[in-house]
This record gives sequence, C-alpha cells and structure tokens, in this order.
Amino acid sequence: MFKVECYTASKLQENPVAFTLRDSRYKVEEVIDRWYGEGSSFFKVKADDGNIYLLKYDKRTNGWEWVFYQDPKKMNALPYSSSGMNPLRKAGWEEMEPDNQYLS
Repeated sequence: MFKVECYTASKLQENPVAFTLRDSRYKVEEVIDRWYGEGSSFFKVKADDGNIYLLKYDKRTNGWEWVFYQDPKKMNALPYSSSGMNPLRKAGWEEMEPDNQYLS
C-alpha cells in the first residue's frame, strides 16, 4: 500500500508532508527538489528515516507513485572511493577531451 498525505495551499497535491509505504508512515522532513512533467509532478524528498524518496503525482489519474529511494549513507560506498581512483580508468577506459574541430 502506498498513500501520500499533502499540504494543499493553492494547487492540488502541491506539497507531500507524509507518506505510508508498506504499513510504515514516514514524515517528509524536506522537499529537496520538485519538477513538473507532462501531466505529472515529481517530488524528491528526505523522510524522517534519513532516506531520499522520489514521489510522482499523476494529475490524470489523481494518484501517487513511489518511484525510488536512496540511502545517502550508501551513496559514497563505491569500491573506488577510498583510493580516489576514477572507475573509468580502473576498468581500462580513458577520459577523453572533446574534439571540437568539427564544431566551427
């Protein structure tokens, strides 16, 4: 089950303030970002569990979807982060400077 509670000021479903996901309720501590697509509004929020969630409101169906979540503690847990090595070079790929001779 997925349900979103909103604070509505002037627009429908403008600000999510809490959501319920699998019988657990999470308070929205911060709306990090928001953007609008064709018939949809997206909200990147930080919840009271410390995770980041992307919520989508579909204006055509008047319904909400949970798109994804991120654990910020795991964002820097990549295997190359402690060595500082670029993952492209580690895999044998090289970064290349753009060849702008064809742009003039």
